[in-house]
Amino acid sequence: MSESISPGKVSSSPYATEKSYSGHEDWVSAVCAVNSKQFVSGSDDNTLKLWNVDSPTGLVRTYSGHTSIVRAVCAVNDGNQFVSGSDDKTLKLWNVDSPTGLVRTYSGHTGPVNTVCALNAEQFVSGSDDKTLKLWKKDSPTADRTYIGHTGPVNTVCALNDKYFVSGSYDNTLKLWNVDSPTAVMTYEGHTDGVNAVCVVKKEEQFVSGSSDNTLKLWNVDSPTAVMTYEGHTGPTKAVCALNYKYFVSGYIDGTINVWDVDSPTAILSIPTHSVYALDKLDGYHFVSGGDDNTVKLWTYLQPEELPTKEFLDRGKNRDEVKEYYSYLDNLPHEIQGEINSYVGNEDGLKHYKAIDKKGGKRRNKKSKKLNKRSVKKKFRKTRRKSRKSRK
Repeated sequence: MSESISPGKVSSSPYATEKSYSGHEDWVSAVCAVNSKQFVSGSDDNTLKLWNVDSPTGLVRTYSGHTSIVRAVCAVNDGNQFVSGSDDKTLKLWNVDSPTGLVRTYSGHTGPVNTVCALNAEQFVSGSDDKTLKLWKKDSPTADRTYIGHTGPVNTVCALNDKYFVSGSYDNTLKLWNVDSPTAVMTYEGHTDGVNAVCVVKKEEQFVSGSSDNTLKLWNVDSPTAVMTYEGHTGPTKAVCALNYKYFVSGYIDGTINVWDVDSPTAILSIPTHSVYALDKLDGYHFVSGGDDNTVKLWTYLQPEELPTKEFLDRGKNRDEVKEYYSYLDNLPHEIQGEINSYVGNEDGLKHYKAIDKKGGKRRNKKSKKLNKRSVKKKFRKTRRKSRKSRK
């Protein structure tokens, strides 16, 4: 295993186990980031725990209240609160910073709650062994709507936006739902065993699913057939998580985490670890896993060649590409962000870059404009040289 590294430090290794957190007395079945430094884990020991990556021991506090296994956890209200789902058939809302934590209990499912996902700050969706999904408003203890269509337990749910979400089930299918309609908009078929995990890899357009058939599949939202199948593991996929628009990670009960490029059917990297039952990202640089050894592990991953290139910036006349670049920048390590932000990474830099390039907006004469573009290229070349040195 490679050396441990700290947040913000660039490593020559493409991955590293940064820290392993112990404290649960049984398997860790759920993890969820509440911000870039803190995350919550849910366990078969019926508890939830809040962890801070900068804390010497990691553990901040323990939340007790469920009477059975905690299967799911999801941050709401900008990370100030989170919702958990349990085999006790309830969901619970917790305050992150409260010693006791518990705010409200939600009842309505007739089977264990396997999954929960926030649609926005005020609404979330849950899926259960009772084969249904339910929409909840944060301030009401009873479900606002029930979605019926799956013929097996609902294992996973993921929001595309605040109007649409995707669910996966033991019936081997995924379904697309509109928040306002109790029936599915589309059904996705292709897996030959239960669907255990799903995550969005390109907002509102593509998502990845993981199944007990040992494969993952990439789907376009508007098509019922898979775009790509990812293979290479010997066990069911229990968790999947997007790191950014380019990479995602998946966890298996065969004791590995795989790192994937969305556009390639073979894994970039296979990391030996515990049997993985949960994954979530802190940022595009760090992610956490929960497993059958009762621990939560913090991981670091970075592909150096994926740093933005000057050619990418040169194509900035396309507003969508500029937005994509800044979205990608947010997922880079802090050290590299700092170097790039010195010219184009912060809000002032973004405004300046748009002002140079936007038709009809504030812009300088042609000579100044050319100088400014050369300045961007020159600055970015220096940034790339510094970044390479920092990784040696």
